[in-house]
Amino acid sequence: MARYLVKLRYYPGDSLEEIKEGDLKNFEKEFGVRIDYEKIEKRELKKGLLMEETGTKSLEEISQEIITISSDTEDFLSNCIIALYRKYRSPRTVYSFLGSNEAGQRIAKKLMNTFGGW
Repeated sequence: MARYLVKLRYYPGDSLEEIKEGDLKNFEKEFGVRIDYEKIEKRELKKGLLMEETGTKSLEEISQEIITISSDTEDFLSNCIIALYRKYRSPRTVYSFLGSNEAGQRIAKKLMNTFGGW
């Protein structure tokens, strides 16, 4: 198991641009980390708008894109997160790092204040 694990949860409209798996694979190679990607799409078109009822759903059932970064090296993880924040910005909710381990979350939050911002 990796020493550092970070889940970045982007909800619809959070990221500055479309998250592409090819870009994530390039980051993975460039920074020597492991990146997994999951897209959950539960919104439905209603009256011409994409909508979703979230009040009765668990976090894992709500539309979002989750980038999971794992690494044994703090520097590799930090450099990758900085690049992701510059490209997409940092996630924007209090649940953004849910599922991260303590060491990874600490790094992601510290970098968020410097490179991503809310």
